[in-house]
Amino acid sequence: MRHSGERNSEIALSSKRSRTNVELENLLRQLGLALEASGVGIWQHNIAKNQTRWDEQLKSIYGIPKAPLDVIWLDSIHPDDLVPTNEIFLRAIETKSDYASEFRIMRPDGATRYLRSRARYFVNAAGDPCFVGAEWDVTDDVLLNKELERSRAEARFAADHDHLTGLLNRRSFDFALSELARQESIKVALLHIDVDHFKEINDRFGHAVGDLVLCHVSKILLEAISTGDVAARLGGDEFAVVITEDECDKTIAVLDHIQRRLESPLPVGDQMLIVRCSIGVASAMSADFARLLSQSDLALYHAKRNGRNRAEVFSDDMASTLANERQLAQDLRSGLALGQIRPFYQVQVDARSFRVSGVEALARWHHPTRGILAPAHFLSIASSNGLVAELDDVVLKAVLSDMKSSASPLEGIRVSVNLSADRLDDPELTAKLDGYDIPPGRLSFELIETIFLDSLSDQVRQNIQAIKSFGIDIEIDDLGSGHASLLGLLELRPDRVKIDRQLVTPILQSVPSRRLVGSLVDIARALDMEVIAEGVETLEHANVLAALGVPHPPGLCVRTTAVVCRPVGAFGAGDIRLRAGGSYWGRSITSERSSDGSSLPAAG
Repeated sequence: MRHSGERNSEIALSSKRSRTNVELENLLRQLGLALEASGVGIWQHNIAKNQTRWDEQLKSIYGIPKAPLDVIWLDSIHPDDLVPTNEIFLRAIETKSDYASEFRIMRPDGATRYLRSRARYFVNAAGDPCFVGAEWDVTDDVLLNKELERSRAEARFAADHDHLTGLLNRRSFDFALSELARQESIKVALLHIDVDHFKEINDRFGHAVGDLVLCHVSKILLEAISTGDVAARLGGDEFAVVITEDECDKTIAVLDHIQRRLESPLPVGDQMLIVRCSIGVASAMSADFARLLSQSDLALYHAKRNGRNRAEVFSDDMASTLANERQLAQDLRSGLALGQIRPFYQVQVDARSFRVSGVEALARWHHPTRGILAPAHFLSIASSNGLVAELDDVVLKAVLSDMKSSASPLEGIRVSVNLSADRLDDPELTAKLDGYDIPPGRLSFELIETIFLDSLSDQVRQNIQAIKSFGIDIEIDDLGSGHASLLGLLELRPDRVKIDRQLVTPILQSVPSRRLVGSLVDIARALDMEVIAEGVETLEHANVLAALGVPHPPGLCVRTTAVVCRPVGAFGAGDIRLRAGGSYWGRSITSERSSDGSSLPAAG
């Protein structure tokens, strides 16, 4: 019979075991609940027997029925992930190391899920190598990360590219050029590209068409470049192309492609638009990249100045020319402020009576070192530096002052003054004219040839009506050769028109030229407009023109070139016949001369 102490000990041990089993069951139950709540599935794989067991949670993740005890795991792997995922597992078996992988599965219901799997290698009691592991669904995390990465990529792209064309922006272009500069002994060519007359395209067709033009040019640039080259929109209608590993033939081929593709018209509604571009080209080795953009910009400037729709290659002569032009522009600003710009006057004579019918004020610059300069020497500089409107204003003020002078021979004579496109489009023009004392019927504004009469803006139309309300006549330049179309004349109804000297000069020898001039005179007469013929050099010219004109005032006038213009102060007492109605033809007047004694042209 066992001792009572032994029985008490066994009872206590049994009670302890029961409590341990209960605690273990509770712990297992809690673990199961925790795994179920976390969505983690458990699996075990016996490598020796090639058997895999999944718990119910893992079967739920894969969408596998609960009945099967042995599962073919690879059957569920997404085809694109099958090979790399299996290779990772086989490598873990071979190295007897822990396993970690992330892959997609295809559930029986067609859904694709992203899983993450982790497992520990061990040897069981029977001596079989095994893995025990856990897997959980990370689809939401993966998709969120993909969305974040896509957003980051879009943000990076937006920061580096132009939003309209998709080309690199200026910041990225500068960075790409700086990266190329880091490379030793690399030569590149830079094409600096600008769309010709882009403002006019926007004004005429609207900004939507302007955007279409920019995208059209961008597409052509992308087609022209090769891998490693760079195309960028620098801003506005300005583009750049960097050709790496520059070779002459390659650069020429890119230029040829761009210019050839630009010849193809761009459909704009029911119209076809031809897009033209000016291109400046410069090339340099990596050590000289700092000057590359300024050199190509200078070449672009020369392309525009030489007529646009062309490519110019940078040369050292361009830099010298630019320096001279910049100095001349500075001199012109000073000259406008110091009163160095003065009007010279060229007479307009009635072709029948040979009496003075008016004068034209022509700007002359009394340059302190270069003498008297005609507009051909400084008008393009004024235009490119935004000084044309100021030039118009200075000349107009001087003309009005000359007209008021008691000693002026301009008394009673109509004076014609040029009016530029910038001045005509000025919203403040009416207010400025209102501040001048303009004698009605004595002043005429000549609209120069850069004004397109067929596409006048509302502002220009308002200003033209205001000009007429001040008693100022309107004249149109270059009838038959410039921008003065018949439709434009019908809308504008100017007081007089000018026939270009290129049409007038050959009328003595050319019958077709004479007929053409006669037809233009007939058109002007039908529209009740006076006609001024430019470039009359002989009395014979005047007689032929008189025969083509109307027999009564306002009649046909001629602007002489044989008798050149003078400043108003240069007319002496003997020139009294210059006054209105005075006979003029055949009178000899000393021509204006520059500081070196050479004659200056009267026109312009």
